[in-house]
Formats: sequence, C-alpha cells, structure tokens
Amino acid sequence: MKLHRSLPALLAFFLFPAADVQAHEHPLLGAQVWIEPGQTPAEIDGWFQRLADSHMPVARLFLMWSYLETAPDVWDYSLYDTAFQAAEKHHVRIVATLTPSGPPPFRRGAGTQGGGIVGTTESRKEAELYIEKVVARYRQSPALDTWLLVNEPGQSPAPQPLALAGYGSWLEQRYGNVAGLNWSWGSALARFDEAKPAQRGNGWNPNSAIDWASYWRSYQTAGLSWLASVVRRNDPAHPLHVNPHALVGNLAAISDDLPQWRGFLDSLGCSIHPGWHFGLLPRQRFALGVSYVNDLIAGSVEPKPYWVTELQGGNNIYSASRPMDPTSADIAQWVWTSVGSGAERVIFWLLNARREGVEAAEWSMLDFDQQPSVRLTTAERIARTIDGHANFFDQARPVESPVTVILSLETMTLQEQFAMADYPGRGANAHVLEALGCYYALARLGVPPRVKHFDDYDWTARGTTRRMAILPDVRAITDAQIRRLEGFVANGNTLLITGLTGFYDPYAKAWPLAGFPLQRLTGAAWKEVHFVADAVELPMGDGRPALPARLWLSSIANRTARVLAERDSEVLATDRRLENGGRVLWLPALVGQGAWFGDAAPLARFLKEAMPPTPSFRFASDNDDCLLRVLGNGDSYLSIVTNGGARQTTCAIEPPGDLKATSLWGDSPRRAGGAAQFDLAPFGTSVVLWAH
Repeated sequence: MKLHRSLPALLAFFLFPAADVQAHEHPLLGAQVWIEPGQTPAEIDGWFQRLADSHMPVARLFLMWSYLETAPDVWDYSLYDTAFQAAEKHHVRIVATLTPSGPPPFRRGAGTQGGGIVGTTESRKEAELYIEKVVARYRQSPALDTWLLVNEPGQSPAPQPLALAGYGSWLEQRYGNVAGLNWSWGSALARFDEAKPAQRGNGWNPNSAIDWASYWRSYQTAGLSWLASVVRRNDPAHPLHVNPHALVGNLAAISDDLPQWRGFLDSLGCSIHPGWHFGLLPRQRFALGVSYVNDLIAGSVEPKPYWVTELQGGNNIYSASRPMDPTSADIAQWVWTSVGSGAERVIFWLLNARREGVEAAEWSMLDFDQQPSVRLTTAERIARTIDGHANFFDQARPVESPVTVILSLETMTLQEQFAMADYPGRGANAHVLEALGCYYALARLGVPPRVKHFDDYDWTARGTTRRMAILPDVRAITDAQIRRLEGFVANGNTLLITGLTGFYDPYAKAWPLAGFPLQRLTGAAWKEVHFVADAVELPMGDGRPALPARLWLSSIANRTARVLAERDSEVLATDRRLENGGRVLWLPALVGQGAWFGDAAPLARFLKEAMPPTPSFRFASDNDDCLLRVLGNGDSYLSIVTNGGARQTTCAIEPPGDLKATSLWGDSPRRAGGAAQFDLAPFGTSVVLWAH
C-alpha cells in the first residue's frame, strides 16, 4: 500500500529530493517529535511547522510497533502517514527510529518502545515482518532521511536464547579445545555446549564471567548488524544509524564495543542527558562531559560522521537519576560544545512531551500551551547563527589534538568483575575516572584530547607531527598490545602510562610476576604497590610541583630509565627516552583521579611540558572552569569558549597571528597583550569567528 500524498507533498517530492540532505554540510539542529494516539492532524502539522520555523529541519520519529500493528496482522499507518505528510509539507527531515524490540502485548511485548537485542528466533521473525512493513511504507517518502535501527542499544549480558545458542561456538573458537577451557575456568566440562553463562566469577576465578561479558559484546554487535541487514534488504538507499547511551561510565557493563559497529552504520550517534548520564560529573563539568562524549563517539566511528542524537531539551521530574531543568545557558553551552567538537546533527529530546507514562509532561522544549520555551528560542538562535555563516560551517572541521586518551574494554570488563564500593580506584569506573582526569587536565590547557579504543587506535601511523597517547590506568593489557606500543614509541611518539596500567592480562594474571612485558617499554619494573588511602602526592623532580594521586603509590626497580619521582630512596616514576625522540613516561599512580577529585593544575602543567606542539589556539592561562573547542576552515577559525562554573570567570586564549575577531554568540573578547580575554557569566558561552 502506498502512502497517500497530498498536492503539497507531491510538490515537496520534486522540490525537496532525498539526496538534498547531502547538500547541508554545516551542522543541523532538530528535535524528537513524539507521536502518539489521540493527537490531531493539526497538532502534528503544527509541531513540524514549529521545527521548520525554528531553522531546525530534522525530526526524530519513533515508529512505535504497538501503534502500527493494533491487532494481530492489522496495521494502521494513519498516525505516521500524517506525520510524514507534515514533514514533507514543511521540508523537515525524518530520522525514523525503529522499535523491533518493542512488540505489542499480543506479541509478548509491553507496548513500549522496547530496547536492546532481539533475542529469540520467533521474535526475530516477527521483528523482521515489522521492519519490512514499516520500511516499505515510508522508504519512498522525500522526508525520510535516516533509519535508526533501535533506540539506545547497550545492555548488560543476559541469557537470551540466541545468546546461549552461540556461546559454545564462541568458546570453541577462543580456546580450541575443552581442556583449555577447563584449565581457564577451573571446570570439568565434557563439551563446549555445556558451558553456562556467569555474571560473576566463583570468587577466586573470574574467567567464566569475563568470557561471558566478552562474548556478549560480540553478540550485541551481531544483533545490531542483523537489524542493519534487514533494513538494507528492504531499503538499500537510506543511511543507518544508532545512538548508544550512558557513555560516561563503564562501557563493558553495557556490552558496547562501538568501533565494531562502524562496519554496518553510516553514522553513529549518542544520547546525552545530564539528568541520566552524568552521575560521575559535578555540575560545573557538564560541558566537559558533553565534550568527552562527543570525542568518544567521533573517535569510535571516524572517518564517518557522528551526531548527538538525543540532547536533553527540557526538565525531568521522575524519569532520570537526578532532576534537572536546563537553562538557556545550558542549552547554548551543550549545543555549541557539540558543534565545536564536530557533530553533524544535534537533536533534542523532546520537542513536545508525551501525554502519558513515565516521561509524561517532561523533557519538552515547548510549554504546556505548545509555545516555545526559552530553551527552544535559544536553540533557534543558534541554528539561525549557523545558517547565517554556512560559508564557514560547510567545510569547517575540528582542530585536531596531537594527544589521545586510550580506553580499554578489557580493563573495564576486569574492573566490572572486581568492583568494590570503598574507593573510586577500586570501583567499576576506575579506568574511566582516570581517563576523565587526564581529559580534564588537557582541557584546562585548551587542548581537549581525542578519545580512542585501544584496538581502534592506529599505533603504526607515521606522519610529519609527533603524537602522544595516554594509557590511563589500563590495567588489563596483552603482550600483543604491548608490541603495538613499542612500535608507536619507536616511531618517535610519546607514551604516558598511569595508574596500574599493565598490571594484569585480561584474565587477571599479574604481569609483574610473569615477566612484566611492559618493562620492554618502560625500562623499569614494578617492585610493589603501596596503599596510601584517599589522597597522596607524587613528588616530582626538577622543580616540578607534586602530582596529586589517589589510593596507591608504586615502587619501581629502575633499569635504564631516568628517575622522575622518588621518596625515601624509592623510585616512584620514570622517564625513558629513545634516540629517535620516542619517550615513555611511567607514573604508576592514579594521577588522573588525583586531578579529577583534587587539584588538576599540576597534571595540566606536567602534560603541557610533555606533549607535542599543539595546534592553533590554546588557553593563555589555566582555569578549572574554562573549556575551549575550535573549528577550522582554511585560515579561518571558530573558537567556542565556555564557563562551566556557577561563578563569573575570565578565560584567556592565544589566537594565532593577526586574525580579526567577529563575535557570533555572547560577549566579544577584549585584547590583553597577545591574548584574547573572555569575561564569562556563570555557565556562559562565547563564540567568535577569527578571519583575516
């Protein structure tokens, strides 16, 4: 059955072809339009008109299975036909979100949007029919922009039938024979298919639980890939997308192996809801959290584009872990930070609120009279500003940092198993907190680093510029990974190793008692790890300030490196330099957590001395509340400076050359010597275009 088209819709088909979205290379703003039974055509049309009038030509739309299939094999498309017709009329692009894991109650669902992997053969057959029906209905609409495979994938391992069916084969591929599996698990299995999933180890041996968690990452990836294949079979033309969530935390706990999704996606997105997702962040670092998630997603999908697919657009009362009502300043700060990080789309959750359920009357950018809130008018002003400077934004790209913070899923898996609640350094998020501390220290310099997964980073790349990689408390590491690090340093690059990096292999074998292969890099070996409680300082030599650290200090048996820090005749940190310029800095203490929970200025100064030359623009002085993102287009630049704190502050940057400043958002900077100083109100943002 074809979707009925009115005359305006038919005109839109010719005036607004599907490929038109490719002509928009500057960032686009949009919002989720929530469609539910009981809404009138006039209401629906009004929401799409509101987006068009607000220069926000992108709408996410959930194609709720339970609203479409109203009884077994009875399909009613009228609600979404109305929405697509309104989108066509107002030239708004639809990102159509499929709900294959949210079947109606008569198909054993709860009538909700669902979430996660479709886990049984029967459910897959039904989901396949749902996808075929929906995709066939709307694939020819000129408003259709992208298919979103399933909302917010990412879930803890669960004994789904399809997961259990594939586990034995995965174990056989990993171990080769049952004897190897039994040796690893401490089991007495006769066949691989006898293996049962384990959420936790047996107290002394975590290997069965580590295997189950590792397998589930590949299983989740395969499940998403299957969804992509079904959509592709029915519509090979339109792009595919997903939006993982809860990304400021342990990714292994939700089975996310984001770089592995790159192969079946055209773009990768994310959900950023400070009310839900920023539990590890204090309020004054929300802009930093937005920046970090942007960099994580960008690094996971490059060279393909990425989006902020959901950004908190309104208040939440009950439906998040912390209540929050974003202000106009918050909206400006989060959107401009995302744009400056390189996001292709920024889509708010929501334009109009649900009428019923857990999120009823929450998250909306419209008030209860369906009029624009100050949040929506702020977003509209940003969209108009971007549109008005499309000649810059069309080809603008983030100025890339020479420093990369490395994430390790193996480490996150291990820490999820060993997690203790007493100290952050012993918790499930220890590695993430160390990474955030290093990220924060670099951001204070005006040089937010790239963020990459260990096995997705190109350790062998050679270029004209030197690189620096930070291993922040990467406790689980393989000998093969260490060999990649050796090649990285041999090419003249710098490696900074912090915390308990290299202490274990992925199954918790203690490397210091098994040859310690990291010694080939560090030129030194571990002697002991000493517990020193919450806060401690790593005393640095050569007149450097001590580095705050947490929980442990390690003593080192130095072989061929230079001593960086020592106390009571014990070596605590080393610096190994190669003839070709390669360098290995080994600080076996949680200096990232020391910066995150204490004073980050000493680590920022240390990193400033250790890192390669930075690109154009950086902060002229250290400030704990300032964040800088920079876009470049030829010899023109856009600086985005934000104040994350609740007090007024001054952020000073060093722009290159004699570029002229044109203020696009917020107050203009004032010149002080060679620096440009921004006097920012609490949570303020200033955006300046620099050009000759």
